[in-house]
Amino acid sequence: MSPSNPLIKSIILTLKNELVVVPNASVAEIISVQDVREIDNSPQWMLGKARWRGVELPVVSYEAAGGDDAQAVNINTQVAVMYSADESEDKKYPYIGLAMHGVPHVSTFSREQIKNDEQANTTHPMVAQKVRINGAAAGILDIDAIEGMLKQADL
Repeated sequence: MSPSNPLIKSIILTLKNELVVVPNASVAEIISVQDVREIDNSPQWMLGKARWRGVELPVVSYEAAGGDDAQAVNINTQVAVMYSADESEDKKYPYIGLAMHGVPHVSTFSREQIKNDEQANTTHPMVAQKVRINGAAAGILDIDAIEGMLKQADL
């Protein structure tokens, strides 16, 4: 691959019936959680907080943010722990947990393989853009938007 067309290493997360793509460098770890502490008066998309490596990890639901029912957290719940995009010194959460279904896949794409999905008419508050990667529908996860949701909810 030429330097003018670099490969993009990404992780594809299965979130209910959708695929979401996030840059590989944005994911710290994929973990199993079962002890998520619910937060009173939080939005439906906020599943709660878990302890991860000594840090409070907010765990959010992609499905609930899109208007569906949130998944129940149990021993089989997998969470993608993502680095915060917030570069301020006083950021509240250095990491964000996204509950997911299925097994994540690491993939590498060129820019030519990623096309804007002209037919996608669904909007989701956690998706920056709907795309097609080699013909498969996917959303590009918007970590900034998730952080904005957490700040707006004052969590």
